Amino acid sequence: MTDDTIINNAIAANLEAMESLLYEANTRASEAVASICQGQRNMAMGAVVGIESLLNDARALYGAAVSLQRMALRARG
Repeated sequence: MTDDTIINNAIAANLEAMESLLYEANTRASEAVASICQGQRNMAMGAVVGIESLLNDARALYGAAVSLQRMALRARG
């Protein structure tokens, strides 16, 4: 396995995990919007609980993917 393959696989894994987290955050936000539009404020706020954690984790995965790319570019000179 080449270094490029290893880096590509690592970036892909990070991006796929990030996509999953962002999908979950989007789903929760959509549920919250639907709830608040129906006047169910408590349900809306319950739906958004945990979004901050999902976004923080997604940000960390993004950072890891970008760092891997930078590392690959530096290795090439």
